[in-house]
Amino acid sequence: MAGSRTGTSTIYHLARKICKMVNLYGAGDLSSRTSAEFAAAVTALVAACAAFEALDNFPFQIDRIAPDGPEDSLP
Repeated sequence: MAGSRTGTSTIYHLARKICKMVNLYGAGDLSSRTSAEFAAAVTALVAACAAFEALDNFPFQIDRIAPDGPEDSLP
C-alpha cells in the first residue's frame, strides 16, 4: 500500500515540539492554567520523549550514530 498515510511522523514531530517547549520554558503553572490531568499527560509525554530518544537519537532517520533504531540496520 504505497502512499498510505498514518500520521505517525506528524504525531512524533509535534510531540517532540511539546517536549522541547517544556524543557526550554518549563511548565510550572500548567496545572493551574489547565488541569491536573493535562499536566500529568504532558509530564508523561516528556518522559516518553526522553525514553524514545534514549532508544534512538535520530528516530525515523538512517544514521550511524549509536544508539541504533530498527531503520539503522542495513539490509
